[in-house]
Amino acid sequence: MMKKFYLSSVLAVALTPFAAQANSVDLTVTGTVVPTSCIPAFAGGNNVDLGRILSGNLSPSAQNNLPPRDITLKIACDAPAAVEIAVTDNRGATKVPGLTFNGRTNDDLYYGLGSTQGVGIGGFGLLVGQPLTDGVSQTFLVRSPANPVWRVPVSGLISNAPISYSWGPSAAIGPAAARLHTFPMKVAASIRPTADLPPTTDEFKLDGSVTFDVFYL
Repeated sequence: MMKKFYLSSVLAVALTPFAAQANSVDLTVTGTVVPTSCIPAFAGGNNVDLGRILSGNLSPSAQNNLPPRDITLKIACDAPAAVEIAVTDNRGATKVPGLTFNGRTNDDLYYGLGSTQGVGIGGFGLLVGQPLTDGVSQTFLVRSPANPVWRVPVSGLISNAPISYSWGPSAAIGPAAARLHTFPMKVAASIRPTADLPPTTDEFKLDGSVTFDVFYL
């Protein structure tokens, strides 16, 4: 009897963990982190038509400034985001050196306007307007790879990349996050003195092109 009791006790102890364990079920937690998406577009389209310009009205000896055209870059985001822009000249080889825009003569501050018979026609600058984020006025900001700290620019013009720009309450605070960024500008185009252009009786077309790159911050 003692032996039988001993074996029964051992079996009971050995079976206890198995009897206490319940069935199991797995919980799988899934989801997708979707990055904020921002879509840039120019209000009214991305083509600026300077119209037909009579060569007889152009100066042969001075820079010929054309009436500026208003443009507005709008960046719509599906969630509040801060952005940064940089502008690349697609016609840089045609830029006429030494032109003046907004009182400043600096080749990095304007862009090429195409060429005729291999000779650059002129250039155009992008004059800065008042940036807005969700309708709130912001301070225009600039930085560069050599000086990555945000600061307030003084030229009033958009320079060529790698210089980049944004907007926010102040340089110390930095860029502001928003769903809608609105950045008005003016396209100020100029044709070089006509005496510096090849003589021709044919029409020639102004052909400026820049790319605005938008980066998330």
